[in-house]
Amino acid sequence: MASEETVRQRDATHPPPTAAGGTLKEAKEGGKSHVIYQTMTAASIGLGGLVATVAMGYTSPALPSMRADPDIHITPDQESWIGAVMPLAALAGSVMAGPLVDRFGRRTTLVHLNWPFCLSWALIACSTGVSGIMLGRVLGGVCVGMQAVVGSVLMPEMVHVSLRDVLAAFPALFGNLGLVVSFGAGQLLSWRGLAWLGAGLSLLPVPLLLPLPETPHYLTRTGRAEASLKALLQLRESREAAEKEQREIDESVNRRSAQEEVGVKELLRAPNFWPLAVAMGLMVAQQTTGITAVVFFASTILEVGGEALAAKASVLLGVINLLGNVIGIYCIGTCKRRDCLLWSTYGLLTSLLVLATFFWAREAGGAALELANSLYLVPVVALLAYMVSFALGWGPVPWVFLGEGMPSQVRGQAAALVVSANWTFAFVVTKTFRWSLDSLGSANTFLSYAVMTAAAVLILRPYMPETFKKSTAEMDRLYLEEAAKKQQ
Repeated sequence: MASEETVRQRDATHPPPTAAGGTLKEAKEGGKSHVIYQTMTAASIGLGGLVATVAMGYTSPALPSMRADPDIHITPDQESWIGAVMPLAALAGSVMAGPLVDRFGRRTTLVHLNWPFCLSWALIACSTGVSGIMLGRVLGGVCVGMQAVVGSVLMPEMVHVSLRDVLAAFPALFGNLGLVVSFGAGQLLSWRGLAWLGAGLSLLPVPLLLPLPETPHYLTRTGRAEASLKALLQLRESREAAEKEQREIDESVNRRSAQEEVGVKELLRAPNFWPLAVAMGLMVAQQTTGITAVVFFASTILEVGGEALAAKASVLLGVINLLGNVIGIYCIGTCKRRDCLLWSTYGLLTSLLVLATFFWAREAGGAALELANSLYLVPVVALLAYMVSFALGWGPVPWVFLGEGMPSQVRGQAAALVVSANWTFAFVVTKTFRWSLDSLGSANTFLSYAVMTAAAVLILRPYMPETFKKSTAEMDRLYLEEAAKKQQ
């Protein structure tokens, strides 16, 4: 590479080009173009999450329309599989994503992921039977799993730490919007119309992704440092900032051979095993907080408040869910991740214990049942507090840590394993919930979730490295330094 003096002399006469075709000076004069490109990155990931949320929630508004369609004959068992096949397919997609992002690049993989996603919706819309719908759901599930991995890798490698806390809110905001779109459009469209809407939405990220470069980390790791610097000039506010970050990336990549194949053994060795174990623990614990069970039981809890409250259940839950995510976004942008987890745990434990006590009283009967019925608003408040508390920490932190805390050298493969763990335990918790209710009872089910949540924060929080306001290069140095200390 040229010396810094040579680079300065060259730039004095030939300013470096930007992706838009102008010079760096012209880009600066044109405004905060680097902010626009980073915002486009976050928005493209958010739109992908929106389509994923629409896909996950598709069955709820679509199944009534399918039952009423004379051209489709669907059994209750087939209905359950149409819903359950997506998380299983997403598990397979998350496993596939790791090698793809390391082989073809992060941005490239995300661009081309939108074509099969669109095809999955088209298969559903054009289906003449349940088999076609199932095929579309399987393909869509694979895309959902891949999107979760690729998005978590792309965000920290493209968005600067100074903007990450703000732009990291995009996936959560768009995800919640996807739920609103799914249920809102489902009131107006048939199951075929809703599928065509999903096909159109799945193409929205493409115009945002095409003007973007590949991530600098990937370009440097594959021996294209010059292209990496060019990408940084497009993504950062000044040449000095771009060159500084390029040096940090070079330092991180040069510690190991850029051509070294990342395998399972590499992930299980220092310095990678520590953050990988924490990330997997966070994802597993996110599911064992009982979020699936609590949401599943939400309608039952709200019905205790009377028919008027039950009729407004979806609106109330939607408003509270949005409020919780707004508060969670603020906390993620201003507070340490470990503190967010602790505050979230306090709220979850209180809510779960109140719910456990309430259902114990209902199951006990007699005077306890009468007392529970007289305090019908208590479990309603507990449910709403649970959802807000989950949004403060256990909802976003595992995903934020996956983006911020993974070593750059193994980020693709590590993210694939971690997201796979999340999908696996989401499936396990969902499938065992009914068994738990039948075998343990409602009160003990919620009590068990409280115990697992408390155990998770006690075990994971002390070992979780803090990623707040830290760059990828800083986290890489931290892991290497800690590994070196243990070897002494």
